[in-house]
Amino acid sequence: MKKRHAALAALALVGILSGCGHTKTQPADNTMHLAPVEKKANTAQVDMSVKYDFSGNNADANGIEIQRYEWDGSAWSKDEFGLFTVNAEDIGKSSGIIQFDPESDAVNAEYNINVQSDDFGGSMQFADSSKLSDLPVEQITSSVAMQEEPIDDLAVDVEIPLLVRTFRTDGTQILVAIDAFSDPGNSSALKYSSYAEAYTVKFVKNDHL
Repeated sequence: MKKRHAALAALALVGILSGCGHTKTQPADNTMHLAPVEKKANTAQVDMSVKYDFSGNNADANGIEIQRYEWDGSAWSKDEFGLFTVNAEDIGKSSGIIQFDPESDAVNAEYNINVQSDDFGGSMQFADSSKLSDLPVEQITSSVAMQEEPIDDLAVDVEIPLLVRTFRTDGTQILVAIDAFSDPGNSSALKYSSYAEAYTVKFVKNDHL
């Protein structure tokens, strides 16, 4: 009898273990899912396009804020005219894309920012920086980084970086990582850059809409 009980217990354990691989934790409500479509981490800038998919987990979000930053040599500072917003009632319950596409094939080309959703359609915005356009282009190099892994439970009103891009004008290159935004002190790419920029996203709940 003991052997039979032991055998049944063993079978039950196998069943539990075999089910573990199929268990997927559901993301918490009132969060957003954000996933890179194509990873660009620690890479030289060849194809500058960066794209993310997003979807809402019954989130309260009714707006998307994309903020552009510039590196001033010691800290990230917000571009005065670099806040791009999209507002729609059901962003937190819909899905869509956030895509950065260069306006030309120049290394220091500005980004066109394309936000699309099945809730509100699409919105295109254009970044413009005199500092970026004034960079000498004879020996200019650049590197770009984005989030490497999907984020399943991004809280509403939490800002995270989508893209970091650095430039050098001496023909050499130092690869950049997305952590250069949150931990700039440990980024050689930032420290020795001629110019750097970053874009962040925040899914927001605006009570005044």
